Amino acid sequence: MAKNIQQAARYIARVGFCLLFPCKRLPLPSLWGWLKGRPESCWPREFSLTGTWDADSERLWYWKDELPHRRLAYYGKCFRGRGSLIAPAFLPCFYRLAENYPEISGERLYRVGKISADAYLIYKQLYTDGPLPVLELRHAGGFVTRRRNLRFKRALEELQRRLLIVHWGTAQETHGWESSIYELVSRAFPRVVHAAAKLSAEQARRRIAYQYWELHPQATSADLVRVFGWPRAAAAQALNATLEAC
Repeated sequence: MAKNIQQAARYIARVGFCLLFPCKRLPLPSLWGWLKGRPESCWPREFSLTGTWDADSERLWYWKDELPHRRLAYYGKCFRGRGSLIAPAFLPCFYRLAENYPEISGERLYRVGKISADAYLIYKQLYTDGPLPVLELRHAGGFVTRRRNLRFKRALEELQRRLLIVHWGTAQETHGWESSIYELVSRAFPRVVHAAAKLSAEQARRRIAYQYWELHPQATSADLVRVFGWPRAAAAQALNATLEAC
């Protein structure tokens, strides 16, 4: 029997966080591996999406936008710029570590140097107009030339890495592929934002580290640094706390 989006959501909830497609450089499970029923160790070192595109790929491509829209999971390029999925139970932890507190606006983040001018322009557009598809968002911000389009893509990734925006469905803007719609995480997952404000950074890291250790019992603090970009000392402290608790 073919797997469906509800089963995908339950898998993400079970692992806590994962990639959309496998990446050997990031030791995390992937939704692709779950769908194919094969562990990540079975895939080649350099996974090629174009070389393996099939009906399952099309389903995943649809799910990545629909899962957040149904508030079943977060999707964005947050783990080292790779397509990543986070269960709602763990989203407050990652949101807290990104230092996106509910009382801090996009303007404030820009003024203190936490996001670039291009990222702030996109953030402000979404804040004012609500969810927007890619082409409309790009043209609204004036990212119309080839060079400015590259800046637009970098800013989109920047906002996703900081968990400020999320994929929010799709729209048919051209005769080709449907475009992703983006929305602010603060509006898409308001309860997550409030829950993040109640966590300390240490609590958030410990919860993530424990879950990661559950997935990879041989994990080292270097793995936490590589996957999540944490400071070395903080990663070691979180992992040590996990090992002591076990």
